[in-house]
Amino acid sequence: MQVINRSLSAKLLLIVTGFVILSGILGAIRVGFAETQRIEARYDNRLQGLSTRYISYLQDELQKRANILAASRAVLLEDFSTFAMHTKGSVVDMAEYRDADGGYRLIQEYSGAFVPSFRQIDSEINKWVAVSGETWERLTPVVESTFNAFYFISHNNVSRVWPVSIVTGHQPEHDVTQEIFFSEAAPAQNPSRSAVWTPIYFDKYTQNWMTSMLYPVYIDSEFVGVLGGDINISYLLNKLNDLDADGNQIKAFIYDASGELVLHSGATPEMAREPVKSEQYQLLMPSQSGFEHYMQSVVNGDVLLGAIEPVVNQGEEISIVAQKFTDMEWFISFYYPRSLIDQSFRDSMSSVYTNIVVLALFLFVVLFFSIRRYVVRRIVALANATGRINQHNWEMSVPVQGCDEIARLGSSINDMLDQIRRLVHGLDDKIDLLDRASQESRRLMSAIENSASLVVILNRQWKIEYANSQYWQTSGYSIDSSESDFDPLLFDDEDSQKVSVEDIESKLESEILRGTFQEDSGKWQAEYLAVTAGGRKFWLMQTVTAILGAEQKPEFYVCVGQDISDLKEKQQEVEKLAYYDHLTGLANRTLFKSQLRATLNHSIRSGQRMALFYVDLDHFKRINDTFGHESGDHFLVEVARRLRGCLRQEDMVARLGGDEFAVLLNQVESPQYAYVVANKIIQALNRAFDIQGKEVVAGGSIGITLAPDDSDDIDVLMKNADLAMYQAKDKGRNAFQFYTADMNQAVEQRLTIERELRQALKFGQFELFYQPFVDFESGKIIGAEALIRWNHPVHGLVSPVEFISAAEESGLIVPLGKWVLKTACYQAKGIQKALGRKFRISVNLSARQLSESDFVKTLDGCLNETGLDPKTLELEVTESTLMEDAESVILKLREVRRRGCSLAIDDFGTGYSSLSYLKRLPITSLKVDRSFVKDLPDDEEDREITSLIVAMAKSLHYEVIVEGVETPEQHAFLANCGCHIGQGYFYSRPLPVDHFMTLLFSDGSESI
Repeated sequence: MQVINRSLSAKLLLIVTGFVILSGILGAIRVGFAETQRIEARYDNRLQGLSTRYISYLQDELQKRANILAASRAVLLEDFSTFAMHTKGSVVDMAEYRDADGGYRLIQEYSGAFVPSFRQIDSEINKWVAVSGETWERLTPVVESTFNAFYFISHNNVSRVWPVSIVTGHQPEHDVTQEIFFSEAAPAQNPSRSAVWTPIYFDKYTQNWMTSMLYPVYIDSEFVGVLGGDINISYLLNKLNDLDADGNQIKAFIYDASGELVLHSGATPEMAREPVKSEQYQLLMPSQSGFEHYMQSVVNGDVLLGAIEPVVNQGEEISIVAQKFTDMEWFISFYYPRSLIDQSFRDSMSSVYTNIVVLALFLFVVLFFSIRRYVVRRIVALANATGRINQHNWEMSVPVQGCDEIARLGSSINDMLDQIRRLVHGLDDKIDLLDRASQESRRLMSAIENSASLVVILNRQWKIEYANSQYWQTSGYSIDSSESDFDPLLFDDEDSQKVSVEDIESKLESEILRGTFQEDSGKWQAEYLAVTAGGRKFWLMQTVTAILGAEQKPEFYVCVGQDISDLKEKQQEVEKLAYYDHLTGLANRTLFKSQLRATLNHSIRSGQRMALFYVDLDHFKRINDTFGHESGDHFLVEVARRLRGCLRQEDMVARLGGDEFAVLLNQVESPQYAYVVANKIIQALNRAFDIQGKEVVAGGSIGITLAPDDSDDIDVLMKNADLAMYQAKDKGRNAFQFYTADMNQAVEQRLTIERELRQALKFGQFELFYQPFVDFESGKIIGAEALIRWNHPVHGLVSPVEFISAAEESGLIVPLGKWVLKTACYQAKGIQKALGRKFRISVNLSARQLSESDFVKTLDGCLNETGLDPKTLELEVTESTLMEDAESVILKLREVRRRGCSLAIDDFGTGYSSLSYLKRLPITSLKVDRSFVKDLPDDEEDREITSLIVAMAKSLHYEVIVEGVETPEQHAFLANCGCHIGQGYFYSRPLPVDHFMTLLFSDGSESI
């Protein structure tokens, strides 16, 4: 009693202690997690708000200075325009202000003027000195509180500056137009004429770090100088250092669009080791702040602006947010170290932990003494009573007190004792039954072991639980073989129609669901080709019976197999006699019609053509009569071999009887393929046969019909092929004939065009015509498109519409395209030489040309051989060409652009290219398809589409070329719409090169 009591008390103590500790830990974790979230949210909100307010404030300040400079530029230009109205007394002669060192310096109340010693003083210089002096007299009192320096630098070396100390500090030969204050805003670096900011630099005159805002000054589109104002960088530094009122816990840094650090609130900028761009001003030295990777990610757009990101910088975890200056290519990031969160968390949690410990101690005392009083004592009493029960004392019972769970436990123990007593009494009867069942099982196992069938029992995982001796003897495996080395059902892996375990399971499950199984089992039966350990294959009839468990699911599988190889061999001999020709081994008429029906049904379902040939040997009777039937049989066997050699694996050839054969072609893409196969068969039959040492040529006549074009009935198809075969014989034998006369004519026409195209390439029957490109703005001819024409010896001038598709399908487009490209380059070079200037030539490319691996090499060869400047050659490709093998096409087009050639999308608007795909293409021009132009300007829809295409092209900086311009109204609308170049009959029809040269000389245009 005391031992049990101590054991339960100790366990109770451990349980309660563990529960209290675990509860305290979980509570502390939960409170700590919530406190961490609260502190982190507080710091993040603080960081977010500070960054938003600062960037707004700073941008307002910078915009105010930009507005002041813009207004100052307007005042300067106004003063310059009204200079002619000034009195003569207002003119200044800078020649009178030459100092001893040779420089020209004019010092006035609010500003000074400087002209370097090497500059010759003229009226233009005096004019700028006078105008800028009056302007600065009015503006300096306004801008001196905003800028650290305010100046104007003219293109002819005049500089007007406030404060005057900068003028006095200039060296006499100092060229102000070489400074970054001038070069950054000059047209060479600022073609957009917008306001620009200089990099951070060190001003030697004021000994301060500066940045300058610059405005280019233009008069009648002519650049005359730069207006600028300097801002002391300490203006930004002071703001950055005063970011956080709470001990500078939040810091910030500014960096430019190249990822270089500009300012940091915790450091001052360092001077670069060597001057950059100027001998007078030092730029910032790139800083190693540790934020290089982060800054580059922000610049590349990998970091979302305005979103707080966790970053590890030089081993320290920080939270950081990035913003962008809208008017400057600068970014600013604010951050705080996450160690601040940890410190705040530790301060906050110290009192929380104290409260948790006090609560845990109170909970421990209450639980421990309550459970000990109301649970432990009663369990000890129950344990003592059950301890007195043993195998010799089953009749006693345990005491039961009360009606709670412990009392019910005592009642359950008494019920269990009653059940044990009943089980003991019936145990002897069960032992007798087991003895009788064991004897019956031994007899059954003996019968299975000595059976002639292959018997194997598999578990749920299809692993062998038992196999009889016949199974091991037939399979060649041993009982010690690893199951991973063979399939228990002896499936052949090389059998194309192999049965799988999954198939068997699926069939058994469907039978079980349908309720077709008998009581507690389901069956599957099939014949398949099995394989032994030695590789011998034999036919096995296998029956698999699934023995079901209580849940109607298979518990194990009983497999009984019979070797039926002999039966199968006899069955195959019968089938061969029924379905195959005994002489040639080909399918006979019965099997052929069955296969024809199946192929026709598949052709109808898939929407693909099939072709049926009737092949009849010419003069076979003469061979039989001359050499005898035995030689005739050998001849037929050789014919069958040649016919099989002309076909694909999936095609079929059969002997219908005598000297008549049938050929079945599956998946025929076009009648031309049937033409090729038929021609191949004719050639095979025309090769000499060796009969009794003599060479004999037989030949054959072939009738061809296509399905489902001609019919979807097999009897009609066979009749059609037979009629077509006789038509071939009527035309002189040794030929083939399509059943449909129109189809036969189309095939012959296409082959005629291909043959004549080859002759045209060989004898130079092609010629290039040129249709001019006209500039909408100037109305001058600036280039032309090269268009091919065929001078047919019979039909005269043939349009490319009639032969390009045939060239594409036959592959002749490749040599034809090479000829066009090379000829166009030669003639373009001649046109340029005759005109004495550059002239643009456009050449069309086909998808087949671009798919050639040596296309770029061919282009290089044409350019090198002709000496044509690549910048004057434009290559046109259609949208459909770009969509074929897009990645390969883009790579080749980029190679073309690297060589300097222009690229245009022809027939734009008729394809399916997306805008996202269009942006990836290295093109320079869009050619609007003539279908959008023909109804202009009357059709509203065409007007909107054309305007939309032009607007899109301009936004992508593409040149817009319009085809099919035929009326003055179309020309006027397209010019007003903003198109760049027009092409069409309104300007000129395509002309041969000599007529086109005459048109050029009469036009007198100038190249753009």
